[in-house]
Order: sequence, then C-alpha cells, then structure tokens
Amino acid sequence: MATQLLTDIKGIINEINLGEDDVLFPIFEGVVNSIQSISEYSNIIGRIDITIERDKQRTELFEEFERFPIKKITITDNGVGFTPDNFKSFLLSHSTKKLHLGGKGVGRFAMLSVFNTIEISSITDQETNNKVNFSISTEGGIAEPVYSTTKNLRSTTITLTGVTKKFRKSVAKYSQEEIADEIINHCLLYYLNNQAPLINVIEDNRVINLNKQFDPHYYIKHTDQASLCDKVFNLYYVKSTKCHFHELCLCGNNRKVKSKRIDSFVPVLSTCLNDKDESYFLMCYVVSDYLDSIVCTGRNDFNFPKEKELDNDDEEDLFSESQEGNETLSEKSILNLVKNSINLIFQEELALRLNDIRSHVEEFLSEDDGIEFRHIKFSNEFYESLKNGCSDNQIFNALQKYRYKQSLIMRKKEAKLLKRDYSNKEDYQNLLKEYVTLTTQENNSVLAKYVVHRRTIIELLQRYLQWCDDNQNYEEESALHNLIFTMGQSNLNKSYNEHNLWLLDDRLAFHKYIYSDKAIRLQKPVQGKSECAKETDIIIYDIPYCYDDEDEYGKINSIVIFELKRPNRKVTVNEFKDQMKEQVTGILQGKKRRANGANISVPPNIPIFFYYVIDDNAYQSMKDELINFESFHETPYESLVNMNNNIYQEILTYNDILRNAKRRNKIFFDKLGLKTNN
Repeated sequence: MATQLLTDIKGIINEINLGEDDVLFPIFEGVVNSIQSISEYSNIIGRIDITIERDKQRTELFEEFERFPIKKITITDNGVGFTPDNFKSFLLSHSTKKLHLGGKGVGRFAMLSVFNTIEISSITDQETNNKVNFSISTEGGIAEPVYSTTKNLRSTTITLTGVTKKFRKSVAKYSQEEIADEIINHCLLYYLNNQAPLINVIEDNRVINLNKQFDPHYYIKHTDQASLCDKVFNLYYVKSTKCHFHELCLCGNNRKVKSKRIDSFVPVLSTCLNDKDESYFLMCYVVSDYLDSIVCTGRNDFNFPKEKELDNDDEEDLFSESQEGNETLSEKSILNLVKNSINLIFQEELALRLNDIRSHVEEFLSEDDGIEFRHIKFSNEFYESLKNGCSDNQIFNALQKYRYKQSLIMRKKEAKLLKRDYSNKEDYQNLLKEYVTLTTQENNSVLAKYVVHRRTIIELLQRYLQWCDDNQNYEEESALHNLIFTMGQSNLNKSYNEHNLWLLDDRLAFHKYIYSDKAIRLQKPVQGKSECAKETDIIIYDIPYCYDDEDEYGKINSIVIFELKRPNRKVTVNEFKDQMKEQVTGILQGKKRRANGANISVPPNIPIFFYYVIDDNAYQSMKDELINFESFHETPYESLVNMNNNIYQEILTYNDILRNAKRRNKIFFDKLGLKTNN
C-alpha cells in the first residue's frame, strides 16, 4: 500500500499564496531546514551545498534577462536527515515537530508552489535501512519510500525540478551572486548569532562561499533594543554595499519575512551613507519573540492586528506616524519604533541632511515657482517628509500636498469653532488664533499665486508683441484677443479667474455681463430690443451684483466697449467713428430683462466707455486729425481721449496696455520679489 500524505496539497499551496517576487522561497526553506537539521548535532562541522542548474534551451528568456532560467535546484547537507520520526512528521501537514524553532509544518508546500516535484535522498546514522529515497509532487502526492542500507556518510539531498507555469519567467531574474546575497539576507540572523554552517552556492563548478561573504565585525554598524507594549525588539543595523536603498527587514524565527524601504517612513534617509571613503546602504533587521509568534503560514508576512482608525477630529497632524499614548502592536507602531531608533542613532547625519533639505526648499521658495507657498509656516514634519537630494519638481509636489493637508486641518478647526462652547474663553481664543493663522496663510498663498499669474500674462503679451515686430507677422489678431478674453465667450462660461480683462482695466472685475465677439442683438441686456448684428470685440455691461429683494429693479450703471484692431492694419478716423457710432447706437435701443427676469434699464444718458486699441503706426497716423478736428487730446500716458456728453472715447495702443498693466502691478511684483522684464 502506498504511503499517502494526509492533506490536500493544492489547497495548502493556494493558502500559502506565494507571488512571483517570492520565487526564491523554496531555496530559503531548504536552506533553513538544513540549518535546523545540522543544529541537532552539537559537535559537527555543518555544511550545505546549493547547486543551481539552468535550462539553456530557453533562449528567449536569456535575451530578456541575460541569463537562462533555473531548471533544477539541489540542496545537500550533513544534518540529522530523515530519521523515522522526521519522516513521520514530514507526512503530516502543519506538523508541530519544529514549533519551538518557528516551524509551521508547511515548508515543503512552499517548495511545491514553485516546483512541481521534490526528490529526496537521505542517509541517517541508523545501523540498518539508513537510506531512504522518495518524492513528492503536486499531482501524485508522496511516492512510496524506498529503504536501503549503505555505509556512505550521513547526508540529505533535496532536488527541486519542474518549475510551475506561474514562475517560469521569474526564475530567470536571479544570478548566482544575487541568489547568494538573498540567502545571506534571509538567513542573516544565523550569521549574526554565529549559528550558520558552511554554505556554498554552486553553479557551473563556480563556488560562492557565503561564510566568506559575511564578516559580522565588518557588516554590523549598530545594534539597538526598544520596547513596545512590554514586548522587546532587537534591532541590527547591517552594512550592505550591494543594495540600492536602505531596507527594513522584519524577521521571524531567525529569518527575514517582510521587507520595506526605510525611506518610505524616514524619507531623509534615501541616499547612501559614507564611511572612510566607502559608500553603503543599511539593512535594519528587527527581531522579537512577538514577531516570531505572528508569522503567517507562508512566512512571507505577519498577522498584525488591524489598525485602529483614528477619529478625524484628532487627526490634525497628518504627517505623524501614530498618536502618542496610543501604542499598539500594529505594523505602523513597529515602524514608528524603528523610526525613533534611526533618529537617535543617526541623529547627526539626519540633522545634516535636514539642513540641506531646508536650504533646498528655501532656495525653491525664493524662485518664482515657489512664490505661492512662501507664506505657509512649515512644520518640522514637512521637511522630514522630503527625501534628501529631492528635485524641484518633488519639492513642488510636496508643497502642494502639504498645503492641501493644511487646508483640511483649517476646515476641521473651523467646524470646531462653530460647534465650540464659548464659555471656555481661553480654549476658544487658542483655537481661533490657530484658525486665523491657517486662514491667513492659505489666503496669502492664493493671492501670491494669482499675482504670479498676472506677471506671466504680462510677459506673454510682451513676448507676443515683440515676436510680431521681429517677424513682421501681424495676422493673428485672435492671439491677442484670446489672451485678454477668449473669443466667442461670455461671463456665463468664463469666470473672472479665467479671463485677463485686468490688462485693460482692473475695474472690469466688478462688471457682470461680458461678451466677446457676439452680435449685439444676442447680448442679454439688450436681447430682443436691439436688432444690431454688429459684433463687438469685447463689451461689458456694468450691472452690480445685488443682494436685495428679487423683485426690485436693477439698472445698468455703465457700458464698456473694447474694439481690438489687428496690428499693422491701416485704420482711418472715419472707420473709427463709424464703428463706434454703430455699436453705441445698437446698444441704446431700450430696456431689457436680466437673467432672472427683472427689468434692466438702459437710460439714454448712460455712461459709455469706448476703447479703441490699435498699433503704434495706426496711432501716429490718426493722432493729428483726432486732435485738430475731433476734439481729442493726448494724455501723459500717450493715449488719445475725448469726452462727448456721456460717451468717453479713448484710443490707445497695445504697448500702452502693456506699459499700464506693468505700472499697475509693479508694486505687487516688487512685494513678492518677482523678477520682471523691462
């Protein structure tokens, strides 16, 4: 009768659920089993040989990874071997025989997750039937063992073959050297505790001796011990010249279980350390009886308790890792423990890096790109959230994130203020002070950002006019038009923040109806009364925003019209007069209704401001005639103006608009330290 493994192999494999990144786990399991087997003898020189064979027919993977995929792994040791008791334990899934060593009794199933077949040949110290050969596979289970007697020395060989479909590609990722390094990393605690036997990694007759690869006096930089909830955690800081980042390794039962980049929770420690002209990264190994007790079945994670959700009202410091006085044995709290240890041990190094980060942030804030963030008061946690050597783009993204989080905090404080019992005046005043500080910072930031926007628009206008002159190309009136106000738009689909009418006059911010390139008869304030099809370039109806009863009548206080003429276009005085008359007449044709149905009054003597924007050449050609025969006079700002009853007319150039916009905004640019082109 065949010997049967009393379990559902595929079911346990699914339960273990190894991912492609765990492809080396079968080797780790085999090596640790060998170490434990050797440890049952106290007076032998233990030895483990791991032999790698590759499938050199798989040329397509060689082209991708520059190496062939692994075909077979052989692990040989001189430990106690498959004695009757050990073989009996092997037949039982989830065996507790190695529970005192952290054994889960599922190591062979982790091997079968990656390889289809395990072949075992073991020679023990028994006098008879001291050799056993058998195999185990995902499909056939365990084969009938074959016993024999031999005088050969004690040894056990495990051969892994038949890579499963899921891992056929990932087994080509690792070179012999990388496999050797990963074994050291996984089993480092055996080396730290001087419990590692001689281990060789062999491929094509090339041998890597892991014991020569690791010198504890050379690699161990620091050790530390800390407690959390009465549980003790030992930390080993080990130097690595082959890693590319600082790594945290949470260990269970003398082996690495889970890793995490240290710069994910201590960002300032993102680049290598230097010691005596040598650069290296750190690997922090965390060891604890608590971690031993919560290793999951697959040994690739821990069964941490679920994080307790924080009350939103208490989560004001969004950069802190955990709340003081709320210690738990969660993964986050252990990361915080490691963070505190790092901050203490590497205090001087981190201080130097933080100073560099502060200097980089201050330099960024001094530039135009950082102006909108200058008024924010940054906490230490903000600087600690940046990686040393971060780019300007990373700083900008971090500043935006910080501002957003500060905005959330401000709104929470606002909600508290509205709900607060005012009987405790001191608490109320403190909260009010915090809220006002945050509000001021946010508003200053928004204002600074808008002033930067104005400076950018002025520069665009200046560059465009210069480009027109340099290239003698003046065909694109629409470019100038759209820079000021998008053609074909109105206030209904264009907010004040989206147009640049301030280039013409800052007072236009307070006007309600704005139309660009729309026929007068289609403009709401005169729609239905005027039949004029003339399109105004830009027309603004000054209708103040009302906060009184809806049934009260509003009226138009003034009308502003801007006519933009293409540069280098010949313009005559008669054309100017005809265009003005046609547009003004088209507007003054009667009363209409507002959008909400209330009457809009267009009185006959309503002030109308008509601005005619032309280039310098057209201005000079019209100047004399307008002054001598049309009652215009020239202002100190080099524009032509005329007041005829209720109609104010002004003829100005694009360069006038540019100069005046610069003058009006210069004080804001100077206060913010913005550089401007002359």
